[in-house]
Formats: sequence, C-alpha cells, structure tokens
Amino acid sequence: MQFFKTATALIVLAALCACHPVSPFEIIKKDGNPDNSLFTAPKGYDRAFSPEAHNFRHTNVNSSEPVRRGKVSERFELRDGDCDRAACSQPRARAEIQISQKANPAEVGKDIWYGWSFYNESVPAFTRKDSLRLVFGQWTMGGGQRPVFRFIQLGEGEGDFGSCDPSICSEPNTRQGDLVVQLEDIARSNGWGTAENEGYICRLFDMTQQRGKWVDLTVNTNFAMGNDGYLRIWVNGALACDYSGPLVSPASAATGVQPRHRRGIYSSWDKRWRETTGDAAKPRLIVYYDEFRTGTARDDVDVLIRLAESAPALD
Repeated sequence: MQFFKTATALIVLAALCACHPVSPFEIIKKDGNPDNSLFTAPKGYDRAFSPEAHNFRHTNVNSSEPVRRGKVSERFELRDGDCDRAACSQPRARAEIQISQKANPAEVGKDIWYGWSFYNESVPAFTRKDSLRLVFGQWTMGGGQRPVFRFIQLGEGEGDFGSCDPSICSEPNTRQGDLVVQLEDIARSNGWGTAENEGYICRLFDMTQQRGKWVDLTVNTNFAMGNDGYLRIWVNGALACDYSGPLVSPASAATGVQPRHRRGIYSSWDKRWRETTGDAAKPRLIVYYDEFRTGTARDDVDVLIRLAESAPALD
C-alpha cells in the first residue's frame, strides 16, 4: 500500500521482530527488493481503520512465526497508543481487516459457514476492573448498528452463564473460558439484561490456557431475524455453542446492508483500564489468524476436516 514507505517499514519491522529470531530485512525483502505485499490485506479485504504498519501484515516464509497450514499466516498487533483513526477521541483502538461489500457472501437469512485457525501469542487475562473488552472477530452491518455477533474477551468473573435463560445461553462444551460469544445487536434491540446474560450466549475457550497454541474454529449461521435463526460454533472439532433464535434486529435489517466480517484485535472499551491503572501502558497484543474461509458446507471450511483430507492450504 502506498503509505507504507520502505524506510518506515524497516524501522517498524525492526521492532516487530524483536520477539522472533528473524532479521527485518528477511521479512520485507523479496527478490532483493522491499516486499510491501506482506502489508496488503487479502483480496476482497481492506485494513479497517488500522493504518499503522504493525497493525497487520502477513508472515514471511523465512520467519519462525506460527503458521497453521501452508507457508504464511496473518499477524495482527495492537500497541499502547494506537487508536481508531476515525475516532481517536473514543476509548477504542483496532488492528483489523474487513471484507469488502463486493466480496461479502453473507446475507440475512442465508445459511453460511466460516472456518479459521486462531493463535494467541501475547494476550493476557484481565479482571473485571481493567478489561479492555477485546474483540477477536465480529460480524457487523456498520452504520451505527451493533455487531450481529462477536467474539469478546471478558474479565475474570464477568458473565453469569449459570443463571442465564437456557433458551438464550447455550454451553454444550465448556463451563469456563473468558472468550465468549455475544449477540449484541439483538440483545440491545430486545432489551436483554441480566436474565439473558447481556447477550453473552456461549463461552468458547480460555485465552491464557490456549496461549501459544492454534485453536481451530468453525461457525455456521444464517443471520436470521426470527426464531428460525441459528448460530453453531465448533472449537477444535467440539460443539461449543448451539444457539437458536433471532440474530439480526429489525433496525439493522432495514438498512439493507449485509453482515460483514472483521477479524484481528479490537479494543472496544478501555475506560475500565484507564480508571483502574491511570497512565499505565496497555499490553502489547499480538495474535495470528490462518486458513480463514467461507463456504456453503462444513467440508468447505473446517480446518480439521480439510487437514484430514489433505486439502490444499490457503496462502
């Protein structure tokens, strides 16, 4: 991308690679020339409000960075001081890529499958008092509408899944874990409160327990407005979420916009951190994604199935 000048990339990448035994020149050189393609979002995606060089890049085949399958993965980093360029006055920051409207296959009421692998390199656990409300993947319609659903990290002790209405909350696989699924759009539209656990419907896994490991995720949904809606999520092949009911509010559907996927790291609310820690620097957050696919059937996207069938990797 044009705003990534070679000199700037060299300086930034020297810092980026401090945690890996790889020269920054190895990362950005391609056939003896700077390889700015590593910073370019995948085809059909854009760097949503994340212009800093360290916010997103692909790994290099010469690096020792984690890759689930194939030769490269996607690396996201959020640093203290980063902010959403569209709203730096707000308590949020992001290192995300977003699928374009033209490339987006999702539609309200249409069955769709997603599959990918996720790797937590440096994200710690948080308390209720200092949680950054980190989001690691969301499906949103934009335009001021709440995300249809998102994967959000709660602070220790947050979320009352045990008392939640069982028609809302569904945890077939796990009884612990700080990374949870929230139906934010329908929760706000329908006035869900403590009885519905504020729309936190499922726990997926514990971020610190899975640190340094690849986690394979598969999602099946139809973004429906009515009771024919569903959201099913498998973690490492085991069903972890099985929700039935509405996902998209009438107000969001009325926009005519289809749910668009974003992935990376989104610090959605740092007010608790600032009130608790004052001027303390936020932790440096690094995660990786790999093998992200959409499809019409589980076999199209499930990383474990594709691995067992020796299907081609996505690079």
